[in-house]
Amino acid sequence: MKRIIPILLLCLYTFGATEAYQLLKLPILVQHFFQHKQEDKHLSFWAFLNMHYAEKTVIDADYQQDMQLPFKTNDADICMSASISFPAPFFIFETISAPTVQQIFPTTNEQMYVYLNQADIFQPPKFFS
Repeated sequence: MKRIIPILLLCLYTFGATEAYQLLKLPILVQHFFQHKQEDKHLSFWAFLNMHYAEKTVIDADYQQDMQLPFKTNDADICMSASISFPAPFFIFETISAPTVQQIFPTTNEQMYVYLNQADIFQPPKFFS
């Protein structure tokens, strides 16, 4: 039962929103072919399709039946669409203040001479003998 409902909904959407509903006219196509087959015994199905779909449309005695064949007319006014909309979620924004961290740096009264600290870095190259 759980599989039948989605399949039915998919079929309903497919036949309503696309040209797939024309496939429901296939029995009319077969019936019309047999009518032509009674008139001409040597008519093949391929020749029947060629006569009704590939060649220019001829207005003759069975023109009304020809227009009832599948994919012969375009009924663009058949369209069904469905949409599901959900209400927008409700958000609450709160402002959270960041905790303040106090860090104490020890200070010394000694003066630091920058050029004395750099003297250790810059030394002449030493050669090993």
